[in-house]
Amino acid sequence: MASANIIALLAGLASIVSAGPMTDRAANLGPLSLLEQIKVPEGWSSTGNTHPDTMLRMQIGLKQSNVKGLEQKLLDISNPSSPNYGKWLTKEQIDAYVKPDDKSVNVVKDWLASHGIKDVTHSAVDWIEVKVPVSTAEKLLNTKYSTYKDSKSGVELPRAIEYSLPASLHQHIDTVQPTTSFLRDMDLKSSANTTAPTATGHVARATCQQGIMTPGCIQSYYNVDYTGQGRSLLGVSAFTGYAASHSDASAYLNYYAPYAGNTDFGEISLGGGNNNANNLLEGNLDTQIALALGYPAQVNLYMVGDNNNFGDQLLDLTNYLNTNSNPPTSISTSYGIEERDISNNYMGRICNEFMKAGSRGISAFVSSGDYGVGGNNSPSCPNGYLTLFPGSCPYITSVGGTGYRNGNEVAAEFQFNTGPGKSGGGFSWYFNTPSYQSSDTNSYINNHLDSSWNGYYNARGRGYPDVSLLAENWNIVVNGQGSYVSGTSASSPAWASLISQINDYRISLGKSTLGFINPFLYSSAGKAALRDVTSGYNPGCGINGFPATQGWDPVTGLGSLDFAKFRQAAARL
Repeated sequence: MASANIIALLAGLASIVSAGPMTDRAANLGPLSLLEQIKVPEGWSSTGNTHPDTMLRMQIGLKQSNVKGLEQKLLDISNPSSPNYGKWLTKEQIDAYVKPDDKSVNVVKDWLASHGIKDVTHSAVDWIEVKVPVSTAEKLLNTKYSTYKDSKSGVELPRAIEYSLPASLHQHIDTVQPTTSFLRDMDLKSSANTTAPTATGHVARATCQQGIMTPGCIQSYYNVDYTGQGRSLLGVSAFTGYAASHSDASAYLNYYAPYAGNTDFGEISLGGGNNNANNLLEGNLDTQIALALGYPAQVNLYMVGDNNNFGDQLLDLTNYLNTNSNPPTSISTSYGIEERDISNNYMGRICNEFMKAGSRGISAFVSSGDYGVGGNNSPSCPNGYLTLFPGSCPYITSVGGTGYRNGNEVAAEFQFNTGPGKSGGGFSWYFNTPSYQSSDTNSYINNHLDSSWNGYYNARGRGYPDVSLLAENWNIVVNGQGSYVSGTSASSPAWASLISQINDYRISLGKSTLGFINPFLYSSAGKAALRDVTSGYNPGCGINGFPATQGWDPVTGLGSLDFAKFRQAAARL
């Protein structure tokens, strides 16, 4: 009995010794300190506490070692005047800039292990991923998860509006998700006049005289003079709750783009995403535009996130772009959230992820919004105009909307079946003006905005959109029937599709893809290939917005494009 007790005592001591260093390290991380906090965004409401057994795919963003160096490198290789233009980086080269130091990785893993979390993977060199039940996540982050429902889409997500970490971990971690990310679709709506031709027979309208947007109209109006050979890869994204129909795509192409034959889009699942949702409007618009205008490029629908393995959808998308060996050369996303409804940590980190994608040679396009300066259609702007992220990120190309009036383009005036809308735009409250556009935004502010605008916008903020394109009354097919839809959710995939064609042309010349195109857009050569849109404005939330003017403006950006001129200018880079 005595020997048995001695053995038990020694075993206990061994257990204490082996657990001691880990426990001590975890205990020495300091007191808990708030890392991120937001308010519940408009349109989302809690349906109650999330069940403690609900599984979360938790992603931890580690501090990036030299992200400023990567930023400087990107601004060099995307500068049309640089001898290094177009020398996009490999994944390994990008990883060398952002890889956290070993100390950060070890400290975070020790912290996780102290909570019994040992199954740790790296979704990227600067991201750690673990799968935990909500009950564990709540203890880990000193928070409470609730299930929030989006009143517009019906999507339900477990989220926490604030969370805390040990104070000493703040120097190692940028963000932990899913917590404060409430990304939503741009709320694409049918036009007030929803009656459209049934998708039978063949139609190839070459003009836009009736104000209805079709592939033939776009190709004619924007002087599209090149059809690729399938050398580029084009992507559109669909997040939780949205899907796209293959049969509708076939009917659309048969009716409006018979030259595309039996072309179809591929499906790539990210974060457990699937193509089974009932809401087809956004997904059908994106895939049908991409297939028609991007033909014969391979078009992939990136289905991001599901309702069974919760994670952050935008992060899932950017991680794919930054780690996959064959990412799209251009991609469109029609989702956003008001900057006021998202934490600065999260915004900054996701913007860095798009910076990484641009450094790989990927052109990322995002809709600028459909409610002028009113964000996602907020009824009031008590603290200034509302700006949308990720379109406000300086490493994304933000796309506004225009309308067709008597052969000319003006700032879009959407007539939705639920009310009016305008092309979204403004100045970020968080991101500073990037160097590539500073002279243009300063010129607009100095020449067109007097002191009466003070307090409504950030004169030092990143201005958006960058460009625009026809966005009213696009004819698409939904459930076999023609439907008219409007919004910058149409102009963004159209821009991505046209750039995909130009990427194909550059590849045929032995050149690189256009990649992060904003510095080129704002260059003299880029502006010469664009069509300035100088008429219109973008009010929102019950107050006046900005006016469209000559040159860049926060309504239509630098304008739309003349494809032939743009292709020729791009070929000279």
